[in-house]
Amino acid sequence: MSDNGRKILELFVQAYKQMPRHTYSLLVVKDTYHDTYNFYLEDVFGATYSNRLGSVSFGNLDEYKSVLKKLLTSGLPVEYRGFS
Repeated sequence: MSDNGRKILELFVQAYKQMPRHTYSLLVVKDTYHDTYNFYLEDVFGATYSNRLGSVSFGNLDEYKSVLKKLLTSGLPVEYRGFS
C-alpha cells in the first residue's frame, strides 16, 4: 500500500471517535475531473461535517480496493457518489 492509502487509514482512525449522539458514515466520491477516488468520513451531530481522508488515483485500482476493504471493516454505512 502506498503512502496515500496509509494516510487515508491513519486519518480515519484519528477522526472516527464513537461518541454519544454522533452518527458516522463513509462517503466515496468518484471525481472524473481529477481522476481520483476521494474518501470522506461524515460526522452528523446536528449538522453534517465531512472530514476529508484523502484520495487514490484511478490508476491505482488495487490500492483503492484495499483501502475500501479496510474501511468497510468498520461497519459504517457507505454512500457512493459519481459511480454509475
